[in-house]
Amino acid sequence: MTENVLAPFADAWKVLDPQVAFVLSIIYSRAIKQGIKPLNEMPPAEAREIVKLMQFYLGAGAPAIPHIEERTIEAASGPIRVRLYDPGSPAPSPAVVFLHGGGWMLCNIDIYDGVARQLAKRSGLRVVSVDYALAPEHPFPIPLDDCVAAVRWLLANGTTFGIDPARVAIAGDSAGANLALATCLKLRESGAIPLRGAALVYGCYSPAMDTLSTRAYGHGEYLISKPEMEWYWANYAQTDADRRNPLAAPLLADLKGLPPLYLAAGECDVLRDDSEQLAARAKRAGVETEFREWKGMIHCCLNLTGWIDAMGPEFDRIGAFLRRVTAGS
Repeated sequence: MTENVLAPFADAWKVLDPQVAFVLSIIYSRAIKQGIKPLNEMPPAEAREIVKLMQFYLGAGAPAIPHIEERTIEAASGPIRVRLYDPGSPAPSPAVVFLHGGGWMLCNIDIYDGVARQLAKRSGLRVVSVDYALAPEHPFPIPLDDCVAAVRWLLANGTTFGIDPARVAIAGDSAGANLALATCLKLRESGAIPLRGAALVYGCYSPAMDTLSTRAYGHGEYLISKPEMEWYWANYAQTDADRRNPLAAPLLADLKGLPPLYLAAGECDVLRDDSEQLAARAKRAGVETEFREWKGMIHCCLNLTGWIDAMGPEFDRIGAFLRRVTAGS
């Protein structure tokens, strides 16, 4: 029965890492049998509940962290949560602000608990995960303004978290990578960017859907589709003017003066070309840039680290980059 249900995906999945294909077979067979529609065909509230059901897959293998602490701070949308993950690094410690993905619409710091734990463990740095407000109820620029407010709060109050405010980097995946890059651009408006570096994983940096990776991987076989990405953009950047704003679409931005960037993307991801284009533009702007393409990987593979052996070393490389850029006084 399962093989028959998944037959339409068999050829597409031959290019994937076998463990990725295995996880997708579980997720897709369950969705098909339960009659779950694509997320972009649901109201946002319903789609958020479906994503919560994915927690078993998204949090697998998350390591224990000695100290986790949560606070509420004031941001553009009102009070938001920030959660500290301390792997046991001595204070004052370097830190990473982490911005979760989910198309600016669907996820929160609870769903991304596993990723934040992995990041803290593998980097050895204190991680502060930010629960920014979600679209469409809070469209651009509100989620970005929440993230900027969280960074500014941490730089001013990080010592209460045992953090050295002079040694802070930022990281994010998917929509969170967009927000992390845009946060750097927004902070640059006030002068030098007070962040040591940015690790950006399979980010969405432009609403343009005419890339080679969109045409190759945007049909729904690889977890995220072109219609889903169009839905996210329509709900986040709700006007034409917003979609032309470099703070919403950072591929349109002047990238000069950014801190060192670590960019990564899955080979079989509709958003792969966004990262490739960003890496090329950043290098031309004189930004220290490293780009890695993860062969046989899909969107969301960072969340699936507990299922995919090859993602462990890639996560470690992200951690090594963050340690390097936050080292020293």
